[in-house]
Amino acid sequence: MREREGGAGGVVMVLDEDVLQLELTALLLERDGHRPIATPDPEGALRTLAAEDVDLVILETFYERHDGHRLGQQVRQAQPLAGVLVASRCDHEEQMIRSLLAYADDFVAKPFSPRELQARVQALLRRSRLARLPRAAEADLVAGDISLDRSRMRATVRGVVMPLTPREISLLAALMNNADRVLSRGQLIRLAWGHEFEGGPKAVDVYVQRLRKKMSLHLLDECPIEAVRGLGYRLSSGQRPLPLVRRPAGEPAWAV
Repeated sequence: MREREGGAGGVVMVLDEDVLQLELTALLLERDGHRPIATPDPEGALRTLAAEDVDLVILETFYERHDGHRLGQQVRQAQPLAGVLVASRCDHEEQMIRSLLAYADDFVAKPFSPRELQARVQALLRRSRLARLPRAAEADLVAGDISLDRSRMRATVRGVVMPLTPREISLLAALMNNADRVLSRGQLIRLAWGHEFEGGPKAVDVYVQRLRKKMSLHLLDECPIEAVRGLGYRLSSGQRPLPLVRRPAGEPAWAV
């Protein structure tokens, strides 16, 4: 396993059978200070991913001689902590949702602008680096009226203990660790139970409903776990949203 390099850039694998697009994406990444590993060969890419860590994989799933969906799942299995960005010329909504639920962290349709790619890459690299940071295994989690003592595997709502199974505890921890963020069913499977989990997206729905039912026994108001149609689930932290920043007149919306 190679030693990870320092610097602001990341190690990014680009997998695309369109060689021209492959070279263009690699050049854009290199210009922004990243180290691209560009290849049109899925088998070779999977061998590389099995041998060394990368921070992000940019993947075209529309292959003529390969099952792109299966390829995406293999990429995720090889690199569970890396970001996966599907950059595809097939922009059907069904494909996008299927990718996000199963293995992808983000989806962008071709053709994309260099600035859009840059923004998505930076956002995914931040998530990837946070996922690699060591966490205190015994740290408690709190979101609104819900507390989770992971050292004792015990969850409480307003001080009352909820009788949860180990899988429900893992699901709750994944939601609380990402409070106020929408997580796809695929992301919940990876974060809560890992790749050894044998159930599919429908199993996530079952476990979420069980969790919601147990919470509702202790909450008079609305359950903090909400379904976001077509995307997944989100647990509300109970915090009020930050106010919108009013920009000076004439300043472009993307300015920082």
